[in-house]
Amino acid sequence: MLFFIINNFKDVVILRVEIIFLGAGGGRWETISQNKGTGGFRIHTEKTRLHIDPGPGALVRMNELKISPWSTNALFVSHDHPDHYTDAEIIIEAMTNGMIKKRGYVISNISVLEGFGIYENAISKYHQSKPERVYLLNPKDSVDILDVNLTATKTKHGDPFGIGVRVKTNKGDIGYTSDTEYMESLIEDFNGVRVLIANVVRKKNERIKGHLCSNDLIDLLNEMSNKPEIAVMNHMGLKMTNPIKECEYISKNTNVNVIPAKIGLKIELLEESCAVSNVLKN
Repeated sequence: MLFFIINNFKDVVILRVEIIFLGAGGGRWETISQNKGTGGFRIHTEKTRLHIDPGPGALVRMNELKISPWSTNALFVSHDHPDHYTDAEIIIEAMTNGMIKKRGYVISNISVLEGFGIYENAISKYHQSKPERVYLLNPKDSVDILDVNLTATKTKHGDPFGIGVRVKTNKGDIGYTSDTEYMESLIEDFNGVRVLIANVVRKKNERIKGHLCSNDLIDLLNEMSNKPEIAVMNHMGLKMTNPIKECEYISKNTNVNVIPAKIGLKIELLEESCAVSNVLKN
């Protein structure tokens, strides 16, 4: 590991910008079965320890990977579905040292923070009162957090106010589509990122409402004038039975290195390239 914890929740030393996955699955059936895990992923920089979409099992996976939840100082929740928010309040409790220290940042949308229509707020007002700042973002809104910048991106999904995110770091940009159907706006939103994390539920052209399939990711990558160095296929559904084969299919049709997310996958953004490894030792 390239970081260590000092007194639980104090500073973490990060030698590189890195992404660590705590799961690769999504959707109701995968969330219930936990075949691929639904803990979201982390972005670690020199100053930022950002957890994105901590669904069920996030804390369990962090313990498994020896990542201290106390080190978290920023939380992003893309929308109001349980495979994205279930562990968010516990992450906040760790971030705020058991709710006794006003610390950290929460970034999300109106549905998660305030509730809208049939969607009740997924993070309680009590938990929202403890971080240093809470930011409600709409697409195109941007906020500076510590040493990163987050820009919300548009989605088309069940939660009408769902957002993806583009994270700007000193080693380049990281894009996360969140759950969305294919839209032309995705091209501009993620053009030029070094790493694109795309939530792809189904294989080939098996398109379902509110989500990307493999062919959608192919179209997105091929429309980009500045393609990513790596694309990560994330949030795979129960019917995505052979992720490696599916990534090979996408790579063949895009000339982009496409890899499947999995628990413990780590991507390091180095000066010249991105390095891929696994935190879990087989």
